[in-house]
Amino acid sequence: MEKKKMKIVNIIFCIAFLTMITVPFCMLDTTEVIDSTLENRRMTMWPGWGFDRAINEWYGHYVEDRVGFREEAVRAYSVSIHSLFGEFSDGLHMYGEEKEIFPADRDYVRAYQNLATDEALIDSLVTYLARTDAYLDEQGIPFVFMTGLDKKTVYGEYISDSIHVADNESVMEMLSRKLDDAGVPYVIPLQEYEELKKTQKIYNKSYDCAHWNDLGAMACLKLLSEKVREENPLVPALSEDAFNLTHEEKQVAYLAVPIPEMVPVYTLKPEYSESVVQDWELAFKLDHMEGTSVQHFTNEKALSDQTILILQDSFLQDNAKYFTYRYKEVYLISRQNYERMQYYVETLRPDVVVYENAERSFVDDLYAYVNLANVTYE
Repeated sequence: MEKKKMKIVNIIFCIAFLTMITVPFCMLDTTEVIDSTLENRRMTMWPGWGFDRAINEWYGHYVEDRVGFREEAVRAYSVSIHSLFGEFSDGLHMYGEEKEIFPADRDYVRAYQNLATDEALIDSLVTYLARTDAYLDEQGIPFVFMTGLDKKTVYGEYISDSIHVADNESVMEMLSRKLDDAGVPYVIPLQEYEELKKTQKIYNKSYDCAHWNDLGAMACLKLLSEKVREENPLVPALSEDAFNLTHEEKQVAYLAVPIPEMVPVYTLKPEYSESVVQDWELAFKLDHMEGTSVQHFTNEKALSDQTILILQDSFLQDNAKYFTYRYKEVYLISRQNYERMQYYVETLRPDVVVYENAERSFVDDLYAYVNLANVTYE
């Protein structure tokens, strides 16, 4: 009798196990394009038929991304790991002291440790910036380079003491030194942020730990405004008086773990924003790399008749509001188009040019800019 019961139990177990394996596979989602809001990425697309090793690997990625109940399983796993261990399952974020959240990928941490300062990479960028500054100086156009600082650089005291920091020159220290030597005008608000953070929270505790908040943006862009006005006083100074400051609840889900936070938000007052128009037509006509963005704003009632061209990183991607009420025309173009600088200047005839670079790019995508030191101007 006991053997019969065990046999039934084993059969039930085998059926349940086979069901768990086969049902999700049978429910494979073959939709051509799937953008996952949970994982913030596009899921692997069908790689086509083939028999080489690379294609075979992509078949595996395809099935992993499209198997039935994937999102539910990822969500349950993420919530469980966070509840049990207080950690994020994605491996891309981490808690610091007092529950401050930071990016946690390897390169970000190595940069915090001063173990990722690449002098050759910094030299290539400085060479590009120095040549750009010289070219624009000949055209009588003010040029300023600006860096959006990482949260780790401003709030490093909240990162766990278990992460050792080497006694080496940091990326920003070396960059500032070399920009000074090259005579390139720049804004890297290390000292200003150190003082400001005593009274204001300029990077959020949880929400969007990779970028500054609006208080941080305002502080840095006011410095940029001052630097520009040293060469072009026709541009009005950036001022908080043109904005309403509110606090809104934002919620980000690091792989299904919802974390709400009240964050500062600057909104242009109606009298400054009502005449701002985003011109899509001209933006699409401008030559630019596929996959990069071009934004063009006009404001007939702006405080000046000046035009600004900004080659920008993610820190300025959605921050046109700090410029549109002061400049009659604003161009925001992804910095990947750095080789097209002369084309943009000759086509758009700007009165001011800014090049903005995220600090994180020095351990990330800046390595793909292989022609930085080779760009010259006619």
